[in-house]
This record gives sequence, structure tokens and C-alpha cells, in this order.
Amino acid sequence: MSRLALPAVLLGALILSTSAIFVRLSEVGPIATGMYRMLLALPVFWLWMIADDRAAAPKEPLPKGLPRNGRDIMLVIVAGLFYAADLAVWHMSVGLTTVANATALGNTAPVFVAIASFILFKERITRLFFAGLMLAMTGTAVLVARSFSISVDSVVGDALGLLTGVFYAGYILTVAKVRRRVSTAAVLAISGLTCGVVLGLTALVVGEQFIPITALGWVWLFGLAYLCQLGGQTLIIAALAYLPTSFGAVALLVQPIGTAIIGWIILSEAITIDKAVGIAAILGGIWLARKGTPTAEKS
Repeated sequence: MSRLALPAVLLGALILSTSAIFVRLSEVGPIATGMYRMLLALPVFWLWMIADDRAAAPKEPLPKGLPRNGRDIMLVIVAGLFYAADLAVWHMSVGLTTVANATALGNTAPVFVAIASFILFKERITRLFFAGLMLAMTGTAVLVARSFSISVDSVVGDALGLLTGVFYAGYILTVAKVRRRVSTAAVLAISGLTCGVVLGLTALVVGEQFIPITALGWVWLFGLAYLCQLGGQTLIIAALAYLPTSFGAVALLVQPIGTAIIGWIILSEAITIDKAVGIAAILGGIWLARKGTPTAEKS
């Protein structure tokens, strides 16, 4: 594991924790918002991918180039399809339930990643890793407990939030599989194009609002694309080349901490004792999961 991989995935997850704010402020439909998130960042990713591919050396220890075979091309496209499904259902979830519910249920992805890694890739799950996963998940539940609510009115949004975790797990697993051979830029450029096209067509079919009403509406869309996608997602994808898949997914549970910090700074929501306990549990769970990951390098 690169020494920078863990800090990168944690920072990327914290940046992504701001995405719910942009989605709520967006003046276009939730699926169209996801489309803009992908497409507005694409020029940077494609220019970066072209530059990376030209600079790639045959014996380069780090993957820098384009997919070199049909299997890797297909994996990157499948990653884009998983991400399109993830963004579509999560953005709809944010509009149909509370941000706390959408965040908590969407963060079930590590559980699905751990199960799939064990079944599909024979990745060994140690007791210490499992304890860390459960502690981090418990911390997430404690952190959002005050705002979390179950009602008949929000049951569809809550179901979509849970489905988000399934789709994001598929995205993480697919990206982790291909990232060791294909550059960060290529993964984000090709999967981003796939995702953006699928979301755009879906938004068109369901008849969503496509054009922001005000200039400020464009600011929210560019903020989502360049802060969350270009910034946060890039850090996460780059780190997944060096982190065991299950542990990388657990590390992403730092996102609810970012949400709590944003609430404290922007909305003056106090970090209460229960929130502090939740934050401590998440950080402790990530630490335990790292210690319990057999293939993780200790730095």
C-alpha cells in the first residue's frame, strides 16, 4: 500500500461528503444533476488521459495508460454503468428522504463489498477486519441517529438509499479490479462518459428539468463536477490501485464525518456527545479494519 493511498481515500471521501449539498441546491432534476457531474468534468479527464497515455513507459510500475484489451475496456464501461445507477438512485433518494437517511443507507456499500470480495475474489476477511467494519458501521448509525427517521412518506427514498449502497459496491469492486492495470484518468474518463450518457438519456426519458433557472444554478453544477468528481472521486480511484478492496470501502465510511463537520461549519449544528462518539467509532473502526487486513502494508 502506498503511504499516500490511505490519506488520499480519506480526503476523497471527505470531499464527496459535500455532494448532497450540491444535489439539494441543484436547479435541475436529480438524474440530470448526476449527468452534469460527469460531463462537466470530462474535458479535464480526457486531456489528462491522453497526456498520461503518451507519457506511459512500458515497464512503468504504476498504471498510466489506456485499457489495452477488451476485458479491461468492458470493466471500465461496466464501472460507468454501476456509477450511473448509483448516482441516479442516490440523487433521487436525497430528494425523497432526509440527507441523513440517504447518507446512512448509501454508506452500507462496505458491507456489500466485503461479502462480494469474500465470495467472488476469495479475499480473506479476518475477525479483526470484521470487528472494524461493524464498529465503523455502528459509528455511522450513531452519527446520523438524531436525523434518521423511518416513515411511510420516505420509504421509497430510504429503499433507494439502500440500493445506492449495492450499486456503489459494484462500482468499487469493478474499479478496484481494473485500476491496477489502467490509469486513474482513463478509468474516470471512460467510465465518466458512459455514466454521463446513461444518466442524460435516463433524465430525458423521465422528463426532468435540464437547464438551470439561474446563473447560480450553474455554479452548483460546476461545484459538484469539479470539487466532488474531479477532486474527491479522483483521489479515491487513484488510491484503489494500492488498497485492498474491502478495506478501501471501509475507509470511505469517513464520509458521514465530513457531513457532520459541514453541518457544524455551515449550519451551526453542534458536534454533540453522541456525534463525537459516532465519529470516534468510525475512526476506530477504520483503524481496526486496516490492522485486520492481511494484505495491507503497515506504514
